[in-house]
Order: sequence, then C-alpha cells, then structure tokens
Amino acid sequence: MNINKEVKDDVIIIKLDGRLDKLSSPVLDEELKPVIAENKNITFDLEKLDYISSAGLRVLLSTKKTLKENGKDISVINIGTDVMNILTVSGFVQLLGIKQ
Repeated sequence: MNINKEVKDDVIIIKLDGRLDKLSSPVLDEELKPVIAENKNITFDLEKLDYISSAGLRVLLSTKKTLKENGKDISVINIGTDVMNILTVSGFVQLLGIKQ
C-alpha cells in the first residue's frame, strides 16, 4: 500500500493506494502517529484503495477516537464501491460518520 500526505489549511489529507489489510495497517498506524500529533483534522482519500480489512477499519476508528479527544475529527472521501460495501456491511459508515 502507498500512503501520500498533503496539507491543506487545517486538514491533512491521507491518500491510500492499494490494500489496507493486516500487513499494511501497522505501517499506516505508524505513519499516522506524527500526523495525529499535529492536532489537525484528517481526511482519508480512499479513491485508490482496493480493499480494507478489519485491521484497517480499526486504524481508522482508533484515529477518529484519538482526534475526537483533542477536538478534531476525520472525514473519509472518494470511497470506491468495493470499499463502501465493506464499510456498510461492517457498520463503519455510521461509526465513521460517512455521508452516502
């Protein structure tokens, strides 16, 4: 999986490309630690994400909870059909506050 970061005002955009699974989730988790420390809102752009496993979902939810504690939040944009199906079936659409 490739992870690209971009900063726009008070938002850090994280673009994920590939598969977010049990192998790549720890990598994303480590990449997010300094990003979370910046105390900015985070937008996850999932346009090029092919798959997300439960391990990847945990990283997103954990990030959301940590940011909420500091008055910030995440948003998730450009979700492909396959990933949206996983988010819907798992109930993460509601947990992450995704607007369909």
